[in-house]
Amino acid sequence: MALPEYRAAIAPQPKLPKEQTEPIKGQPEPKGYKAVRDKYVKLEKFAITITLLSALVVLLLSLATQVTLSNQNRALQDLQNDSVAIGLENQNLEQEVQELSRYDRIIEIAKELGLEMNEANVRNVTR
Repeated sequence: MALPEYRAAIAPQPKLPKEQTEPIKGQPEPKGYKAVRDKYVKLEKFAITITLLSALVVLLLSLATQVTLSNQNRALQDLQNDSVAIGLENQNLEQEVQELSRYDRIIEIAKELGLEMNEANVRNVTR
């Protein structure tokens, strides 16, 4: 059993009548309260607008960067393909030069043209 003093200490506080907790409809708000509240609302709207615009700009810049990067990658692939094609063509031409400059072929063409080999006048040249 609780003591009466203790029971009084934990007893719920009586509620105030509705008229005392809610502002009366015709009563003006405290001076300066609405101006400060409107200032914060405008500031919040401005901050949200700036944030959304910044996010939109970042999104558009990211998209533009991705497009540019994609175009550059495609150009790089085209250049690499051209380089491979030119390298193959060079190899084919070098092989053709080797075939056309065979010693027995040159001797055969020289004999057809009536040239003869003079060993005393032959000089070996290296590359």
